Amino acid sequence: MAPEQEFDQAFESALQDLRNLVRFLDGVSEAQARWKPPDGEWSVLEGLEHILLTDAFFQTTMIEALRGAEASGRWDNTAPGAFKMTLEALRRREQGHVDAPAQLHPKGRSDFRPMIAELLPAREATREALLRWRGRDLSRLVVPSPRYGALNAYERIAYSGIHDALHHEQMGRVTRQAGFPAK
Repeated sequence: MAPEQEFDQAFESALQDLRNLVRFLDGVSEAQARWKPPDGEWSVLEGLEHILLTDAFFQTTMIEALRGAEASGRWDNTAPGAFKMTLEALRRREQGHVDAPAQLHPKGRSDFRPMIAELLPAREATREALLRWRGRDLSRLVVPSPRYGALNAYERIAYSGIHDALHHEQMGRVTRQAGFPAK
């Protein structure tokens, strides 16, 4: 597959997961989003803020990796035998529960509807920021993750959507808990 096709396919996958999340969030009221589960799990609002923080972090990380490869001329930093989870395994949550790094924990934003409105533009902004590398083969450029292993750039793009899907699943669990408010 041509680099442009891989790039577009990875972003389309990530955008589809995000669109699914937005459809779900559109059916959640402000009061429901703010409801804090008694078990300590994040509220829908907190999960949404975390997703936006993670998306900004993802964009920065990707740009740093791509600029580093460009500066060094090293577009292949794969290591034989390096730990790497498949995207399918990540989607199935085979990694188990993963605590988010402190810098990606919700900070207390409370603007629910405006945050929903930021989701797709933020992902599109990431895509736009990475477009200059669209024609470059990124299949051997590892953007490492201590939690998920040696994912290449395309896999990291696709994982941004999987991350959204996993939190969509978590938010769905919250809505099914006893005490969750009716609209």
